Amino acid sequence: MQNYQNHRVDLSNCDTEPIHLIGRIQPHGFLLVLNQETLQIEQASRNVGDYLPLSLEEILGKPLENLLSEEENTFDPQLPGTHFLTLSGVPFIGYLHKTEAKLVLECEPSAPYPNAEKMHHNILLGQLHNRLNHLYTLEEVAQTVADTLRTILHYDRVDITQFDQEWNTDVIAESRAPHLHSFIGHHFPASDIPVPARELLLHKHVRQIPDVNAQAVQIFPYFNPSTGAPTNILRSELRNPSEIHLEYVRNTGVAATISFSIIVKNKLWGVIACHNLAPTYIDVWRRQLCDLVTKTFGNVIASIQEKRDQEQFEQYKLAKQALVQHLNSGLPMPEGLFHQEPTLLDLTEGHGAALLQDGTLTTFGITPTQEQIRHLVQWLSEHVADGVFCTRQLSAEWPAAKDFTSTASGLLALEISRYNQEYLLFFKPEINETRTWAGNPEKPVSKDNLGIHPRKSFEKWLEVIKGKSKPWSLNEVEITRILLKDLVAIRLRNQTAELQNLNQELQLNTDQLRTRNAQLEDFAYIISHNLRSPLATIQGLHRFYEDEPGEDSATYVMNSVKKVSDNMAETIDDLNVILKTHLLRQLPEKEVNLQELIQKETQNLGDILEQTGAQIWSELEVPSIFMPKLYLESILHNFISNALKYRSPERPPVVIVKSWRTGKTLHLSVSDNGVGMNLDRIGDKLFGLYKVFHQTEQSKGLGLYLTKMQVNALGGTIDVDSALGKGTTFTVNFTNIAYSPKTR
Repeated sequence: MQNYQNHRVDLSNCDTEPIHLIGRIQPHGFLLVLNQETLQIEQASRNVGDYLPLSLEEILGKPLENLLSEEENTFDPQLPGTHFLTLSGVPFIGYLHKTEAKLVLECEPSAPYPNAEKMHHNILLGQLHNRLNHLYTLEEVAQTVADTLRTILHYDRVDITQFDQEWNTDVIAESRAPHLHSFIGHHFPASDIPVPARELLLHKHVRQIPDVNAQAVQIFPYFNPSTGAPTNILRSELRNPSEIHLEYVRNTGVAATISFSIIVKNKLWGVIACHNLAPTYIDVWRRQLCDLVTKTFGNVIASIQEKRDQEQFEQYKLAKQALVQHLNSGLPMPEGLFHQEPTLLDLTEGHGAALLQDGTLTTFGITPTQEQIRHLVQWLSEHVADGVFCTRQLSAEWPAAKDFTSTASGLLALEISRYNQEYLLFFKPEINETRTWAGNPEKPVSKDNLGIHPRKSFEKWLEVIKGKSKPWSLNEVEITRILLKDLVAIRLRNQTAELQNLNQELQLNTDQLRTRNAQLEDFAYIISHNLRSPLATIQGLHRFYEDEPGEDSATYVMNSVKKVSDNMAETIDDLNVILKTHLLRQLPEKEVNLQELIQKETQNLGDILEQTGAQIWSELEVPSIFMPKLYLESILHNFISNALKYRSPERPPVVIVKSWRTGKTLHLSVSDNGVGMNLDRIGDKLFGLYKVFHQTEQSKGLGLYLTKMQVNALGGTIDVDSALGKGTTFTVNFTNIAYSPKTR
């Protein structure tokens, strides 16, 4: 094309077109390139003679002060911006900006701004602000702005367009002359505003082309004499447009354009595109006024978006808090996220969700099949490095997704653990939408032997949207990020609790193992002493018989063997009792009547009671207890029989059985007036296996050992109160044992 030296541009390379080095300006003003230090004029547009009474040759290489009038004292060449200045006696509006090491000064003839027009514009601004204060939707605000700008500009058409996520533009509001067709609801492809143009719109908010057919004016020389390179004039007011853009505008049938960039939170949101069928120059006053209206519009958009986003985010946040509360109440994640109100779907506009955790896949709503989701997770773990991934066209990222676009064209994936392939997924279905384009977006160009050109047709063209979902909003992404952090925290907390429980179980098992080991030592003691000695005795008797065989020795040996074998059988029976006590820890519980048990013991011990004149009394505030009857019977038997076994020879035995409660604790005691014990001397040996502290014919040291084991099995404790010569009281304490209170 003609803008550059040795550089041809068409649609094949317009995305990289160096428009900042274009070297040409529009003819409605002139341009000077100044040395930043000396203010010497190093380059100038060839049309300076049309505006100044000097030729191009007369000003090149000369300092700018040669052009300034002696009374010119308001122009500061070091202050970028818009200036009033007089050059060679002619008044101008000057635009000054720095570019690299140069100053670019552009001048347009000074336009009058009559008071009546100022008043009219002030009234328009006041009316606009009043209307904006009573409008709440983007469409209403946009339409008001479009009408206001058309009133100021006197243009045939003002279209307000918004960029989508793919940089296509949608016409959301329009003010136009009645004879023109409408572009409302039409879409324009991203190729209509390529990357360099969008970058320029972000920094240069106002761009005017008064006449698309005007002859461009060259900057001379094209290469700056001090740098040897073209000067960057990207931010120039007068810079000539790209020939590609001019051809595009001409194809629309438009003769003049002016555009205003809509900036929302420092990002390019859209463009106000103004078209006129006849060449029209807009003076600086109206350009600045329209730019002010556009910036006001940008602020209103930000306010509307913030309000809408805040309301939506608050709804999402309430749903998220409820989900976390479900999980904090102890519900498993699938139950808390999918089967309580609100559900996970209330966090987004998605129609389905899935949770893959610990190898278990839970789905809810409209989703792909489980097999498809597992393949998707495999692809995510191998190809997506970011912890959060979202797309509205999954099949464009992963072709296999074409098989389920109806359920999951859109995907929002949050990584819990890539190593374990654990993810939280949200799905959006394919949208059923027909989009109206201004011309076929699949044919944005035409070709001839001179190159590739912009399309010439802007007729209505309908496209059926396929393979795409509605976009994911920032709110949806943000709230799911927050939820993911909460889920990870809850999971870590639960894992910590599980570890603590495992540690407690391990500690309990360790304690039980220690106890079992101690018991095994007891059993080993029994075998080594109580069984080995009788066996040795039998072997000795056998040797005695071999040394002195005969009837008398045989009778003696057999009688002796009988006694020894009876003792061995008794020892084995004791061992069986201990083993059965360990094996029967989970005996069934039932209501046991204490008085009936005491009566049974009285019957079993009838001979000794009669021989000793002993009495058994009972004081039962709690008449019955829920527990294994075998244990309770054994406990009472051992305590009562011990009381009789270790009776005092100085007085008749008296045994008192009591039951009572304090709070949640049930107490059962057996007291006697027997010989008593020195507990300071006995210490913790009292309940040891085969520990005997009074030598009687029946003492074996097994009863208290078994009793302690049984009480421990029931979760109880034993207290002992005893003194020599005064008797002993054993008190068993059970917490949270069911009982029946005494009947009044």
